[in-house]
Amino acid sequence: MIPATIATAVAPETIAKVTRLFNNTAFDVVTELFQNARRAGALAVAVLIQSGGPDTLLHIIDDGHGIADPTSIVTLGRSGWSDETRRMEDPAGMGVFSLAGRDVMVRSFSRPDRQGWMAHIPASAWETSRPIAISPDPISRGTAITIKVPDSWLKTLADDVAKAAKHYPLPVTLDGKALPREDWLADAVHIEEWNGTRIGVFQKHPSSYTTHDGRLNFHGLTIPCKLPDVQEVDRGHHWIARVDIFDAPQIQLVLPARKEAIENNGLTELRRAVSIAIYRAIAAQGSHRLSAERWREAIDLGVDLPEAAAYLFAWIAPAADSGRNYASGERTTDPAMVVMSDFDALVAQPAAEAIATHNPFGGPLVMAQDAFIGYRWYDVLARVDDLRFRIVQGNLDFVVSATLDAPAEAEDGWVDAITLEATISHAGASIEASTAADVAFAPDRWTCNSVDGTSIFVCRGSSRPSLAVADLFERAAFEPSSDSDADSYDTQLERFQADAAERIIGLLEGDNAALESRIRDKLSGHYFMVPADRTVTVVINRERLEVKIVERAAPPTVTNEEGA
Repeated sequence: MIPATIATAVAPETIAKVTRLFNNTAFDVVTELFQNARRAGALAVAVLIQSGGPDTLLHIIDDGHGIADPTSIVTLGRSGWSDETRRMEDPAGMGVFSLAGRDVMVRSFSRPDRQGWMAHIPASAWETSRPIAISPDPISRGTAITIKVPDSWLKTLADDVAKAAKHYPLPVTLDGKALPREDWLADAVHIEEWNGTRIGVFQKHPSSYTTHDGRLNFHGLTIPCKLPDVQEVDRGHHWIARVDIFDAPQIQLVLPARKEAIENNGLTELRRAVSIAIYRAIAAQGSHRLSAERWREAIDLGVDLPEAAAYLFAWIAPAADSGRNYASGERTTDPAMVVMSDFDALVAQPAAEAIATHNPFGGPLVMAQDAFIGYRWYDVLARVDDLRFRIVQGNLDFVVSATLDAPAEAEDGWVDAITLEATISHAGASIEASTAADVAFAPDRWTCNSVDGTSIFVCRGSSRPSLAVADLFERAAFEPSSDSDADSYDTQLERFQADAAERIIGLLEGDNAALESRIRDKLSGHYFMVPADRTVTVVINRERLEVKIVERAAPPTVTNEEGA
């Protein structure tokens, strides 16, 4: 028959699963019992590890107001705390159940009855409703809990107690010695209070913390929580926050283990307060390097910030090997600076060589930083949007770029003229600029920039040595393979350098010069094999290899008369 009414209740089978409510690690148990002591008004907690007998015992003793009703410790969900404590912390009445499955002795003083009492709870009693005897005890204040320590706790027990005490608001002793305590917000550069919390702002390098690190401190219980963080642009500061919770009932933890915060309006508002605190900390610095997006966010939150410091880093042409690229570190504040877009190394490297001889842009070149788009000082700067090379070779006149290859009839090597052409945007207008260049490269049709496939052009009459062109080509085109089966980086680089030198010397100096360069490259590392008093002559052709070794002729002796 369907009942007319129903009511909430705790099913008996829940009791049989109580040992699974907590992880039952030493750290979790100690932390939970410390919280109970604090709520009971304790001024200090003493921890003793007793060994030497058949069992190791852990004693946790506090000087709080004790437990008035022994029934509350074995009644799931009954906390017995005051109205004020329930308002501030939302206790779940599950604290002692962190001991579920353990052999435990509880001794406590009941103030209403002015009497001490003791209860022994065997490990098997937690999952049954069997009666637990209560007997008088001489304890005169507080609560003392004794736990039979399982073997799994022994190795880390002392460390777990010290960890639980580190950010706990009450002094804790372990075997009579005071354990060190540390303010949760120690080293914060900025601290402010908000709705029963203390928000601390820190400058941290991203490598010095993880998302699993504690962000909230609930009276010594530290838990991770996703809170706002702010990264300044380029090599600016990284800002994170920690929150010390002391009277914030709106911030609730997931029960029973309290390992994470509940996603609710209170946490949403806390995150907003953290963002404001971080921006206030940044404002106190006087200057910043926030992106324009973050800057607008700060203003929307009511924090008055100036625009980011108006400087950019001097432009350095990127190499194809990204591992070689870095910010110059040279700050440029000239209001006439010109922003270089993110150009491919195949064009940027020879362009940088041409610009070093003659800068057609009028101002110093700086690295683009698109995070600053939206700042007035950045948006008024001229910007180089496109780079390309115009090449004249006989009757051919063509343009190459990082994505535009040379026409099929063009020949690699010497050309009659090379011009670097650029498109600049400034104040809503598009401007063209150009300057003479010595070298230009163009991708092969597959844009893989291989030694053999990439087009190489050098202006006739250039004084640039072939090996200097090869060095430039290496910076513009060499990119190590990430294939796990590829040779080492050094081997790949050496092979690329040798192949590039052979090809470019052949193009610019002829086949004989290229062959000589390749042979020198093969033999250059073997000078040590030849004794000082010998000369080795090698004759090579397609039919034979002849090696001739003779004594090295001594240098002629100069007499005094000859010297005179």
